[in-house]
Amino acid sequence: MTEFPHVRQGFVDAYSRLVAMKLFGERAIDYFRSANRDDRRYLLYNPITKMKVTTEGERVVDELWDIVAAKGFEKDGYFEMAARDIRGLPKLEGTVHVNMGLVLKFMPGFFFNLAEYEDIPTRRDANDDEFLFDQGSTRGLSKIQFHDWRPIYEQFSDVPNVARFTEQAKGVQVLLETAPPVEDQQRDLDFLLTLGELFTLVAYGQLILEQAAIADLDRDVVDQIFDTFVRDFSAYATALHGKASSTTEQQAWALAHVRKPAVDPDRFERVWSQVESLAGAYEMRP
Repeated sequence: MTEFPHVRQGFVDAYSRLVAMKLFGERAIDYFRSANRDDRRYLLYNPITKMKVTTEGERVVDELWDIVAAKGFEKDGYFEMAARDIRGLPKLEGTVHVNMGLVLKFMPGFFFNLAEYEDIPTRRDANDDEFLFDQGSTRGLSKIQFHDWRPIYEQFSDVPNVARFTEQAKGVQVLLETAPPVEDQQRDLDFLLTLGELFTLVAYGQLILEQAAIADLDRDVVDQIFDTFVRDFSAYATALHGKASSTTEQQAWALAHVRKPAVDPDRFERVWSQVESLAGAYEMRP
């Protein structure tokens, strides 16, 4: 089975998405635990965790299910439980569109209201995180300032698919400057959800790269992760183009930001070898 190219692609995509989920979650913890009255950036990363990470989990299971096929229905195995339980996470953490609506509130501040912050350290210390239990008012979310997302992308500019995705990510800011949602679109949740997916990918990738730098992650894996993100961004841009309410300017922007990932068969094979080495490593608890 693993000689089929589509099977290998499915495994590598699932692995890349799973690693990305873990990287984002690890880094988001640092922002949660370091938060205070003057730094509430975690309020963006929290709904992304609830919405993006959980839906990525569904995609991972779906990609694996396409490979394992009928064996995914066998009882008393891990996959039967995973396929059932993974569906609950995006719903238990609040519906996706509710969390996306919250994410959209931070988009202007993320791109246009930057501030200088001290570097956030890795936080796994035993400490009383008092602020998380006394956060104060939830007002003024749109006024929360963020650190510049571009430097960490520039730090990984030698990675081909990070560089390609950076072109797309910068385009989101250009879209908001030159062809932002008009009044009717600001009430069109169908349009805004797709725009929100494009924005979410930028913030999602930012924290993934921050954690990749901390963990000194294999550059091949970083490249493969952003291979999936380039494809995801292109798919959302195409969806934006097709929205009933999209303007001529927005449609032109969407088509101009569709990209093909940087293809590297040798890199793919190196990542595939990492995936293949995991065969038989997992054991069910008795």
